[in-house]
Amino acid sequence: MRKLLAKFLFASALATTAAACGHTPPAKTFVKVDQVSLGKVVVYRNGVAFYERRATVHGGKLTVSVPRDRVDDFLKSLTVVDAKTQQPLPVSFPRQQSDSGAFLDMTLDVPMAKNPGETADVLLTYVTEAPVWKPSYRIAVGTNGKVMIEGWAIVDNTSGEDWKDVTVGVGSSSALSFRYDLWSVRTVQRETLQADEQFAIAPPTAVSPYGGPAGGQAPTMVAELGDEEIRRPPGHPDNLDETKVPEAVDQATLEDELVALGTADISGDDGASPGASYGGRGSGSGRGRPTAVTADKPRSPPRVAKADPRRDAEKAAKDYRRSKVGDGDRKIGAIAPQIIKNKQNVVIEGYGDAAEPGSEQQALDRANIVRNQLIDAGVPPAQVRVVNRGVVSGQRAGVRMVSEAARADDHNAAGGNKPDAAAAPVGESHFQSATPMTVAKGTSVMVSMVRAETQGEEVYLFDAESERGNDRFAFNAVRLKNPTNYTLETGPVTVYGKDRYIGEGLTEPIPPSANVVVPFALDRMVVIDRDDVAEHQVSKLVTLQRGVLTAEVQHIKRKKLTFTSRLHKDTKVYIRHTAQKGWITLESPDVYERIGDAHLYEIQLKAGESKTVVFAEATPMTRTLDLGSPTTLDMMKVFVQSPHPTPELKKQLEALLVIHREVVDTGDKIVSLRERAVEYRQRMDELQDQILSLKKVKSAASLQKHLTDKMKDISSRVQQTTIDVVDSQEKLMLAKVRFQDQLAEMTLPDVAANLAIKP
Repeated sequence: MRKLLAKFLFASALATTAAACGHTPPAKTFVKVDQVSLGKVVVYRNGVAFYERRATVHGGKLTVSVPRDRVDDFLKSLTVVDAKTQQPLPVSFPRQQSDSGAFLDMTLDVPMAKNPGETADVLLTYVTEAPVWKPSYRIAVGTNGKVMIEGWAIVDNTSGEDWKDVTVGVGSSSALSFRYDLWSVRTVQRETLQADEQFAIAPPTAVSPYGGPAGGQAPTMVAELGDEEIRRPPGHPDNLDETKVPEAVDQATLEDELVALGTADISGDDGASPGASYGGRGSGSGRGRPTAVTADKPRSPPRVAKADPRRDAEKAAKDYRRSKVGDGDRKIGAIAPQIIKNKQNVVIEGYGDAAEPGSEQQALDRANIVRNQLIDAGVPPAQVRVVNRGVVSGQRAGVRMVSEAARADDHNAAGGNKPDAAAAPVGESHFQSATPMTVAKGTSVMVSMVRAETQGEEVYLFDAESERGNDRFAFNAVRLKNPTNYTLETGPVTVYGKDRYIGEGLTEPIPPSANVVVPFALDRMVVIDRDDVAEHQVSKLVTLQRGVLTAEVQHIKRKKLTFTSRLHKDTKVYIRHTAQKGWITLESPDVYERIGDAHLYEIQLKAGESKTVVFAEATPMTRTLDLGSPTTLDMMKVFVQSPHPTPELKKQLEALLVIHREVVDTGDKIVSLRERAVEYRQRMDELQDQILSLKKVKSAASLQKHLTDKMKDISSRVQQTTIDVVDSQEKLMLAKVRFQDQLAEMTLPDVAANLAIKP
């Protein structure tokens, strides 16, 4: 394996040298010190290089010529010391030098070498601009959990000076680098004071409430939604599509429900009335009992509902509202990707209408609904906050979304679907050649950084988050440990297997002794199926007024990943997953390690095995809920079983849920009875047609009698079904009244401890 790697490395070095010789960068000026050659050069990744020169001074003077374009870097970094005493030495440079010259001459005064025959060893170090070095790695995958890693630094000598017998090194750190003018002569413009008094003083500049750096970009409006454009979620009192539990059902409503079953007319051959008509309010009992209908009378046509202008107007209003809500959905659908992409902080301002009851709470509710919708669309919760503006003159009820300058502490942490390169770790590294090297000007050299055997193995990496990731298949990858005490910088990685090339990758910075997983191929042997679901669980009740509940709800998103191996051997799979700021992780694999902003989760996958992994995360949302809504009551069932409610509140909720269960069961029973009645009526119509046909056949008297008896039996069932429907309707009406009464009496014992929602 080592011989193979050496061949590849030799070929790579030849290619690099040939490329460097084929294209020579333009020569640049360099610092000259009386023909004193360099002793050491260390090139860094921040655009500078460290130079060290050692000179023997005769006569007490040493002249240094500095290129004018490098004088500022030279002056701010120069150190001159006596090599023996380590005492600093003075440096002088005359100001009368022409500004048009290419060099500035500086004189080093060395008192220890002024007398004839005296010499002094001087050590000069300085920093000037230089091209950054480029890392490159080779990895040869071995067996028994070992890999061989080779690291090279490509250094370009564009200084215009030959580096002869120089120790060449490379380094990297979090050190800052900048330009600063130290050559120019500066004067201070002093203020002229006067005895005049100031009678008018200008106020300070106004400060934006949305923060951001001074003089930064002013907040801008992202979008505006009117009240009619905001979609109310399931469980909300104003949801358009969800059926609510009505307050009560009056007698007229019961009669209308009975009429919906239609009429049922039957008769026998003797004109008697073996059957009944199911036709609304009956005589006698007053409870909608069936009334008799003779066979000689034609069957009653079904009752047609009368036109209701009020109902038609309500339907038209709902249709209009649905169209406006669709417009709002399209606005949010267009805005959310932009917020995610730009990592933009957004303030959602809620506005109310003075004419509506509870305008302040309504304004806050609108803002919270839109915030929840943006989070559902993938916007990190940390990038969205709510402000309650209440009633503002000239501003319609609705919301305004305004951009907010990102804070420095959360610019990278807010996160998105893609990892942020700026969040990568910056460590410290320093590598240098073991022996002096000669690097001619205009050429490049490869400096060995690392060559060592280290822990490593072939694995798979599922990365659906990176820009070049894949959400369907896992990548072939190699996992290895950095065997050095320095950070290995980002660079290309060439991966070799047994006597062959198997792929290329790009590594992130690898801290000292840390692990890294480098993807290098995509063989589609590990397939991933993904299923995302979301749910809401009530965690805290805040206020309750007239059956309308304000609650803190945990919005939970679950990502279910099913990994299927097509391999004939066991393998490890690493899953890259980034938790956005504002989300709390509830469920994930147990084994993981931190990589930048992301986590790498490890799972073991056997040959041909399928394994499911679940990631569950939660973020709090504020919701307005109607306790009469089926959606809300389902959420309450989960809440009652949780440790959140107090014993008194739990008792009230359980009583409410018992009544609701009765309402639901009774409603289901009524639906079943109606369906049964329709089937009976269809059968009775068929029997009646058969009886009328048999009247014309004299020999069919016995069959006619049999059908008539059967008709009477079904008629009795229709009558009983009708009575059961009426009884169930009355029971339903009473249960709904009890439900509303229980709802009106319900209180929150812990409401004093839960402060009202604030922006």
